[in-house]
Amino acid sequence: MQGEKSIRRKAKKVSVIVPNYNYAKYLRRRILSIGQQTYPIYELIVLDDASKDASKTIIKRAVAEASRLKPNMKIKLIWNKENSGKAISQWLKGVEAATGDYIWIAEADDVARKDFLNEVMRGFEQDEDVVLAYSESAIINKYGILMMPNFRHSRDKEGTGHFRNSYIRSGKKEIEEIMAIRCTIPNVSAVVFKNTPEFCKYLKQAEKFKQVGDWYLYTKLLEGGKIFYNKKSLNLFRVHGGSATNRGKDHVREVERMHEYFRNNYDLTQERLGFMGVELERIKQKYGIIK
Repeated sequence: MQGEKSIRRKAKKVSVIVPNYNYAKYLRRRILSIGQQTYPIYELIVLDDASKDASKTIIKRAVAEASRLKPNMKIKLIWNKENSGKAISQWLKGVEAATGDYIWIAEADDVARKDFLNEVMRGFEQDEDVVLAYSESAIINKYGILMMPNFRHSRDKEGTGHFRNSYIRSGKKEIEEIMAIRCTIPNVSAVVFKNTPEFCKYLKQAEKFKQVGDWYLYTKLLEGGKIFYNKKSLNLFRVHGGSATNRGKDHVREVERMHEYFRNNYDLTQERLGFMGVELERIKQKYGIIK
């Protein structure tokens, strides 16, 4: 109990945003995994993007359960009359409604281990220049069965050992070393953001992308601060047939745009430039795109 009291006394105000569209079957577990966090939740904002399933009913019930676990947590429910058609638009709507100093965008079909926030928030406590803190993710399938314990190998194809240990480092250094090659944060549910004016600004700009808006957002934020990475797999990223992973030519074009941005704005080594070329070819082959 003493440890819990200490967390409460020092806790930062975290607003949790849950954007949902037709994920009724996952919502209860998702929302309860927020209510079960060992770290206090300042505010829970659930947005439903005009779902056609039973989401609205499930949200009300699950939020009521979570409120019993976190009785001091503020609650906001936002119902769209028409579907926005874009995940980032829902993120932005949630951020604009948030009043906390930190933002956790917890996607409706993912799950968090109960110590996720307690571990990730340490990054902000250790260094006030941290603007983005995240944990390693594991993959679960549509039934919630663990499929892969972490993403480290898939994000470090060059074998540099970048994700072997937890770290805090300059955002610009992170970009130069690995983020310029590919988006190395696989799931926004694993991330907590410092709620700054720049965060909202770059989120609005990210709406211009169909596929890599998250990569753009992380990049712009990291140019103004530090990143914290926790090597523990505290976020469970659900991969299933309903996931928004329909990519293709749009994805390739947007990766090319991001690579061009990095080449124009960073003094990247020839080795990193070579890795970028290999990564682009890998994506083209994945989607069967040959010029």
